[in-house]
Formats: sequence, structure tokens, C-alpha cells
Amino acid sequence: MRRAAINVLGATYDFVTQGDTAVTYSRESKGVYKVYGCLGRVPFPPVDDGWGCTVNQVDNRADVETDFADGVLTVTVTKDGQPYDLKHMITLHILVPDAPEVEMPQMLRADEKQRAEA
Repeated sequence: MRRAAINVLGATYDFVTQGDTAVTYSRESKGVYKVYGCLGRVPFPPVDDGWGCTVNQVDNRADVETDFADGVLTVTVTKDGQPYDLKHMITLHILVPDAPEVEMPQMLRADEKQRAEA
């Protein structure tokens, strides 16, 4: 597994990873967002070094809860106990599947190439 960060914005998303997965996101209803293709959040210490989520200053009084079940990370955002649509974004620290290893072709030196062609 690899770590990744996904920025959940009010209506779109931004994703940064080196994994091998199509992580997608959708807004289900006011304050409810779903992330597909991840393996959940990175666990907090002492299990791992996950940092959970970061709320942008514009949304800094919002509360964020997550639940991972059946391969879907559900993100619920509330403010003053009411469902809240993000004005800017939250960043989630998630896990994604490893990318497959890529075999690099072996490079021949010029003298080896000449011998191989002869």
C-alpha cells in the first residue's frame, strides 16, 4: 500500500498519488462526500503515521467524520451540528494500492551493442 492525499473540494476534487488506482470522489448530499478506490485512511500513531485530515481555514469550524466500509470512504462534514457543504476543501490522508513494478529495459554499452549486432 502507498499513501496519498486527496483534496475534497466543494464541488470537485484534486488527487495526488503514486499508487495504481483510479480514486474518484462524489458529493452525495449536503455535507456528505464519498471517496472510491482507496483502502481507507492512513491509521493514526502508534499503528502508523497517519495525520487524518486537514480542514482549510475557510472551513475551519467544520467537523469532519469518516467511515470506511465496503471499499468506500464516507466523509461527513458538519458545522454547529448541521450538515455543511465545504466552501473550500479538506485534505484526507488515505491509502491506495501499490503501483505495479515496471521493468526497465537493460541498456547496452556501445561496444556491447556492436558485438551483439555482429
